[in-house]
Amino acid sequence: MGFSEHLSPREAMDAMSRRAVGGTMRLLCQVRLAVLAFALVLALLRGEGWLGVLLVVLAAPFSLVPAVRWDTRGKVYARNGILLAADVVVTLVALLPLAGSPLLTVYAAATAAMWGLLAGLRLAVVMALPLCLYQLTLYDDGWRGLVTGLAGAALTVGMAWTGTGLGRRLRHQALLSAELASVREEAAALAERLRLARDLHDTVAGDLAGLTLAARGLADRLDRHGGVPGDCAGAARELSDAVAVAHRQTRRALGDLRDEPDGVAGPVGEAVRRWTTRTGIPVRVQIDEEVDAVTGPGRARHLRAMVAELLENVRKHAHASRVQLRITTDGRVVEVLVDDDGSGLPARLPEVERYGIRGVRERAVLCDGDAVWTSGSAGGTAVRVVLPAEPPTGAWSSPRPVRTVATA
Repeated sequence: MGFSEHLSPREAMDAMSRRAVGGTMRLLCQVRLAVLAFALVLALLRGEGWLGVLLVVLAAPFSLVPAVRWDTRGKVYARNGILLAADVVVTLVALLPLAGSPLLTVYAAATAAMWGLLAGLRLAVVMALPLCLYQLTLYDDGWRGLVTGLAGAALTVGMAWTGTGLGRRLRHQALLSAELASVREEAAALAERLRLARDLHDTVAGDLAGLTLAARGLADRLDRHGGVPGDCAGAARELSDAVAVAHRQTRRALGDLRDEPDGVAGPVGEAVRRWTTRTGIPVRVQIDEEVDAVTGPGRARHLRAMVAELLENVRKHAHASRVQLRITTDGRVVEVLVDDDGSGLPARLPEVERYGIRGVRERAVLCDGDAVWTSGSAGGTAVRVVLPAEPPTGAWSSPRPVRTVATA
């Protein structure tokens, strides 16, 4: 283990945690910048020359960059132990113009609080010890100077503890906020599905039920009356069968809207079996067993919808004889691959087809992922969708077992 790894925080700070502590980090950096500005004035008034000014200027980037660019550079400060150690050294050297001033304690306390936010109490206290010793030696001789130095050292350690507790609470609050937002999103999605189910039941489903009865009655009447051309009776029966199928599919969609299935493997496998029965196109399905745990309920709903849309695109446009569907994960991302041996993508897509592609891409973006269309391994079309794991993510150290299902 290298020197930087020894000094770095034990647990990497994720993006949500960096956003949670970002406001406090900026405030503490602004406090340090204000102290540095005062130190610069003291260096000029005391006639310490360019050396004193240079020392203060060297310390400024350690506060200025996080204060201005925490959103983009915060991950570097949050995990780089060398930067934290360099901040200690620069602090010890750059604050010489503040020797004997209470502002030295203010800067040291703000610095210790920053370390507590980023590194936790143990590492923050270890890195604050040089500043504590620094304050004990730079005040005037006598008991007053000793008491002042001890108070400054105690404040520095106390601020390290305060920063650690504040960081823990900020991260916990951010996690609760994210969970609340997820719950609200699920509630809104459920309400929208129920609204669609009610609308479909009151309009399309009812109309199809009536059309089913009318088409069946027409076919029966044509069969009973002689002298009717055979093609008319056959067309009536085909119409009756088509309307009945549409009614059944609508009822199934209503059930899916009201009772959304859980997970990925089971619902996708069942959807593929129904699709194969309807189209006659065999699909080889390969699904990692850990996909359900990695996707979570939010990602799973979008993933199922994308697989259904991609298979429908194959049915409508690919003219394929077989399809391969793979859903794999390494614990950090989930990858969906739909590969067919059909005619491939045309040079210009019709508007209707673009709507389906746009819908898949929009769902991928909603999950912070991406979808890419390329040429397939068998000359058709391959669609690869990559989705990050639903927070909080898990980590596995070994490859996932795979379950393979082939549909005839």
